[in-house]
Amino acid sequence: MHRTDPRRLRTVIAILAILTLALNACSQSASDNADDSTNTDDTTTAATSDQGNPDPADADANTDTDTDSDAASNQDEAPTLAPAGPDTPGVTDDEITMSFIITDTSAVAAAFGWETPSEGDREAQVMALVDAANANGGVAGRQIVPKIHVFNAITDGPVAEEQLCNAITQDDKAFAVVMTGQLQENARPCYAAANTLMLDATLYPVDNAGFEELAPYYWSPFLPSYDDLVSGLGSDLVASGWFDGGTVGVIAIDSGLSQRVFDEQFAPVLREAGIEIASYNTIDPTDGTSFNNDQLQAIVNFKEAGVDRVVAIGGSRLVSWFIDTSLVQNFSAEFAVSSYDAPDFNTFNYPEMMGGAAGISVLPGYDVKDAEYAFPANDAEKGCVDLFVAAGLDVTDRASVRTGLVFCDAINLVAAAGNQADEISAAGISEAVWGLGDSFEAASVYGVEFTPGIYAGGDKYVRFSFDETCECMTIDSDPIDFDG
Repeated sequence: MHRTDPRRLRTVIAILAILTLALNACSQSASDNADDSTNTDDTTTAATSDQGNPDPADADANTDTDTDSDAASNQDEAPTLAPAGPDTPGVTDDEITMSFIITDTSAVAAAFGWETPSEGDREAQVMALVDAANANGGVAGRQIVPKIHVFNAITDGPVAEEQLCNAITQDDKAFAVVMTGQLQENARPCYAAANTLMLDATLYPVDNAGFEELAPYYWSPFLPSYDDLVSGLGSDLVASGWFDGGTVGVIAIDSGLSQRVFDEQFAPVLREAGIEIASYNTIDPTDGTSFNNDQLQAIVNFKEAGVDRVVAIGGSRLVSWFIDTSLVQNFSAEFAVSSYDAPDFNTFNYPEMMGGAAGISVLPGYDVKDAEYAFPANDAEKGCVDLFVAAGLDVTDRASVRTGLVFCDAINLVAAAGNQADEISAAGISEAVWGLGDSFEAASVYGVEFTPGIYAGGDKYVRFSFDETCECMTIDSDPIDFDG
């Protein structure tokens, strides 16, 4: 197995830290690049009848042609198309525009010497999914018009993401955007200001307070809120005995979000279990110098306190950065990890530092091998895979279609909600999604449930831990509900 030379890796990490951590303290690592974006204007309009785009009223009107008055009567009795909401972009009587962001991580992988799985032709995957959805009536009787944007993850920045937002909101005039990697502070408010519905599949920490600020435009329908993630992580680590006999240290991104979830979600769980936190340290990511110095100080504090269990709060690949710094400083500990801590990256690049690592997974396609979690795992995943296969696309394992599964879930969710909505708008779709409750089966995650007023749907996780034999994360439980 190829691994990057540690000295070269640390150099690259230092460079990327400067490039990618000088952003909102809630954000993560490098993401999509709008400068290198390509907007494919290909649209698919799959007619479901000889008359082109289907109109439910026309279909009913043609059932009786004896007289004009009878036809008019039948047309009046036909189901009414849910109207577009006021100031809602991208919706006509016949079409609804959805934009899809595909993140190209090849440059990042090359810089890190990181082997990433081939995800196949993701643009073709999107088109296959749209074709299938349109053949089944699209969204609320409207055909989906897809707009695809491909981005270079290594050159992300606030300017690039503003350009991306403008391309999607002003050029595409999209009703909804499916996001797979925007990490800058300005991204999500930009879409909300344009009344564009966001369906975010990015491992970008957002708590319930953050969702409420952007309501009703911002959804993370397949991932948990960061409140649930951190609370679930703490509870599961306690239940599994991971803290037993250890001395606990915490590193947290210096941000309001990290402080809230630590104070309200993580610390109370440990306090109730009688577990003390020996050392708590904040890490300022606004520039490479402060970021590095804060990590070094945390290691000094951990050594003095005898810390041998480390938990990171705030995402931003903080575990990865801290492991690399710890390696240089001869500090070793067991690390708590979740999907937000890049477990696949850590196990590949730092297997010698991952002994005893444990935590929770919410994204099987990114965290574990198929041998750990059956592929396909449910009817929804099988349905998505069958569509890819029918379109002649290669499907070798879950990782090869992991982004495609997210797109499949997003299209299916918008279609399911749109067909129940009273109004096609962000607010109307939100109300309809909440109405789905736990009836929607997701393909990309372990489970979802939609609760009124909550804009994150991820409802299940599995316990996983590092196995030194395979140098990989292995699953230690069946799916567990975040709400117990």
